[in-house]
Amino acid sequence: MIRPLHCLTSLLGIVPLLLTSLTYAQSITDSTSRAEQIDAYDLAKKWFGISIAPRSDSGLGTKPQWAVLPSLNYQPATGITGGAILTSSFYPKNTPHTRLSTVHLYGGYSQYNQVLATALGNIWTPGHGFNIQVDWRFYNFPTTTYGLGSHTQLANASDVDYNHVRLHQTVYKAVGLDYMVGIGYTLDRHFDILNGNSAGQTTDYARYGLNRQSTSSGIIVGLLRDRRGNPNNPEGGSYLLAQFRTYLSELGSSTNYQALWLDYRKYIPLGGRLEKQLALWSFNWVTFGGNVPYLDLPATGWDTYNNTGRGYAMGRLRGPSLYYAEAEYRTQLTANGLIGGVLFANAQTIGPWPGSIPKGLEVGSQQRNVQIWPGFGGGLRVKVNKSARTNLAIDYGFGAGGSKGLYFNLNEVF
Repeated sequence: MIRPLHCLTSLLGIVPLLLTSLTYAQSITDSTSRAEQIDAYDLAKKWFGISIAPRSDSGLGTKPQWAVLPSLNYQPATGITGGAILTSSFYPKNTPHTRLSTVHLYGGYSQYNQVLATALGNIWTPGHGFNIQVDWRFYNFPTTTYGLGSHTQLANASDVDYNHVRLHQTVYKAVGLDYMVGIGYTLDRHFDILNGNSAGQTTDYARYGLNRQSTSSGIIVGLLRDRRGNPNNPEGGSYLLAQFRTYLSELGSSTNYQALWLDYRKYIPLGGRLEKQLALWSFNWVTFGGNVPYLDLPATGWDTYNNTGRGYAMGRLRGPSLYYAEAEYRTQLTANGLIGGVLFANAQTIGPWPGSIPKGLEVGSQQRNVQIWPGFGGGLRVKVNKSARTNLAIDYGFGAGGSKGLYFNLNEVF
């Protein structure tokens, strides 16, 4: 969802970009030199004399340059969403151009009457001494939940409607050898929660313990190693984020419980005149030590940028732990970098309940058996800003059990 809920640039102008990209593409030769790169900014400036993403021709500087972009998005959980993005990418002052700071602000309204507002930041201080990560959002979010565990079906779907306030913020300090340690505060507040089944059947949410509101409030302790340089579209390197989160009633949490969060990404350049890359992603989210509020249980698509599980709707799988892996092949399709393409495959599973199965969810031994849910698909990339390496991503994915979907994104999925 925006980069939450898959934050994207406008689709307006994408068709002409695709139709004319071959005009700008250099013919491929045996030379190893890279053709001059162009982006949507260059085309807009050439055709209309307008700037859609302010930047200097020499690249990004230390002063944030904000761009306001219209947004027309789609993904299974939201349908068509219209809105606007305020985005910026910049380097910290007096620091070699090695790690890029990014800020994304988004507001939108979906065809399913969802209100979406987010503020995401990944900010580096001069000298890369500190890294500040922010994830703030407000949703009014009527959607669908599919029940708990690895064996749910699309037929298990039930409606759920709620308001969601999220305030996540963590500050990391460098401790040497590219490693940083951090501490932060996390709050997820759900209220005015409604859940029902059109057939009048009792839902997994009701069996688990439906409340009109829930709060998860706690402390984050984390370890970070970011060797990507540019988080929008890494050219190489790796990323490691490990967090321990403890939710405490003393801080206002509905229940006491703990969570582990492990996010690892590796980017392997494959060389050649056309930029090619193999990108690998492992994301694991485990809860334990208490009764986790239903809407805060690990679930498909509820990572920071709502990008896990292409081929499935957000919340398609939900349970005490989520294990996820994905591989993506990325390549330029035109030598000038305007158009690219990807192929991807992923797999996910919900882990078994760490203790006794919650009362009312006993369905024999199924709840303790692990089932792997695969997904695969492909997509196109359109270069929006070559200096920031920002792409518009358009993907279509297929999952098991009849799941499928169209997904948009600003920047790469991971």
